[in-house]
This record gives sequence, structure tokens and C-alpha cells, in this order.
Amino acid sequence: MFRLLTPWPAMLVEAGERILLATDFHLGIEYELAKMGINIPYQTDRFLGEFMDLVREHGPDRVVILGDLKHGVPITSFQEKREIPRFFRALLDEVEHVDLVRGNHDANIQNIAPEEVEIHPSRGTILGDGYRVAALHGHAWPYPLLLAADLIVMGHNHPAVQLNTPLGVRITRRAWVRGNLDPVRLAEALMGFEKVKVEEDPLAAFEAAFDTVIRPPQMVIMPTFNDLMGGLPVNAETPKSLLGPLFRSGAVDVEDFDVYLLDGAFLGKVSFLRTLVTDPTSMD
Repeated sequence: MFRLLTPWPAMLVEAGERILLATDFHLGIEYELAKMGINIPYQTDRFLGEFMDLVREHGPDRVVILGDLKHGVPITSFQEKREIPRFFRALLDEVEHVDLVRGNHDANIQNIAPEEVEIHPSRGTILGDGYRVAALHGHAWPYPLLLAADLIVMGHNHPAVQLNTPLGVRITRRAWVRGNLDPVRLAEALMGFEKVKVEEDPLAAFEAAFDTVIRPPQMVIMPTFNDLMGGLPVNAETPKSLLGPLFRSGAVDVEDFDVYLLDGAFLGKVSFLRTLVTDPTSMD
């Protein structure tokens, strides 16, 4: 039902329509770096070119950006005002539907996005017919309805993996993180946020409160499309150190999640990769 478009940080979902997803472009970061004395050429043309190649190759019916298309907060820079409309226009020339789920960096993006772009709230949206996909950035609690999805896709964490080279040098690489979620933990966490009292069966209480049945969903945490952003090494951080309420609340525990590099190489589970950081000799 979904495919990681290796070696690119994008995925394609077949859910009654072909949906191409990517996240965390952070267009305009060059302006922020310049204010700190770090001057690099604008990268928007490169990112747009790479992404448009994927659009033309896979021919999606819909493109969904999972937040943080822009970088500057709270101010929208002149670079963003110039380049974000151009980015959207290029997509709209090729794809009938373009969606953006608000990320924590997307303040006031509605003021510069073309009106044809559908902008969804930060709590996410649900896509697909039959196979249902919950799309969110990850910095806010999802709507209860999203937990009825078969697949939850999010960004925000810029997931990466930390590895030790034979020379003892630690390197960090962008990574995909994928695993199955526990419906009971999801129900308990979200009802806690919504201040719904749980007396016995959390799943029954969730269904009664929100008229929604939680399936045992899969989750994919997407890597950032912008290779300037660095990443949060999932095997070097405690589970609750990951960003967003689903992680801080304990609703999602990534220890049993699988980790893949951008080229599709399977590295193992987070719990195993954690041992490579704490015990470098385990790579010998």
C-alpha cells in the first residue's frame, strides 16, 4: 500500500489515489544562516528540481507536504515570500491536488500559498479510500479520528541514525523509522490529552467518546527532505526525548521500530542500534 522512494526522502501511497508525501523542506533556512554569518547559495531550486523529478516519475494524483515547508518563525522572510509561491505553482502545474499539513514553522503560510493549495490544521488530516492514511507533522496532538487510520505518517523529528565508523568516528545519517503502534497506549494518551476519564477498557472508552475505533496502525516517521537540517539520532536519544506529544506521552515507543537508510538499507531495530552507540566495540 505504500513505498519508500529510495534513495529520496519521499514516499508513495496507493489509497484509492496515488499520494506522494514529503516533509520538512525548511525553505528559507539560508536566510537564517546568513543572519548567523553562514553564507551558502539558495537551495530551493535544487530541492524543487529533485522533488519535481519524483512527481514526474511517479505521476501522483495528490502531493502532500507534512509540514515545515517554510523555515522562518515567527517572521516570514523575503526569501520565503518569493520562493514558496513558486514552489507551490510548480507542483500545481503537474498535480491536480496539493496539500500542506501545518508544521510548527508554517506560521502565516496561508498568506503566501496559492488559493488552490489545501492547508490542513496542525492536528492533521486523513486521506485515502479503503486504506486510510493519517497525515500530520507531529508537533501537535492528532485529531482522534486519525487514530482509525491504517497508516500514520509524520515528520517533525528529522529522524537520523548515529553510527560508529571503524576509525571510531561517529557519523549521523538521515533515516526512515517504521513500526507498529499499540492501540491501547494511543487511546490512553489521547484521552488523557482530551481529559476523558478512563475507568476500564481504554479502547471501548475511546470508541464511546469519539465514535472511532482504533485499528492497530503502522507508523512511518519521515526523514527531512532538506539535507541541510541535520537530524535527531533515534538510537542516541531516549524515547521520550523525541519531539512531539505522541512521544513525550509514551504513546509511541520507537524501541521496536525498524530503521532504514535513505538508500533502503535495513539497519535493524532502534533498540539494537542503540547498543552500537553505547558499545562501539559491538560493530567489530
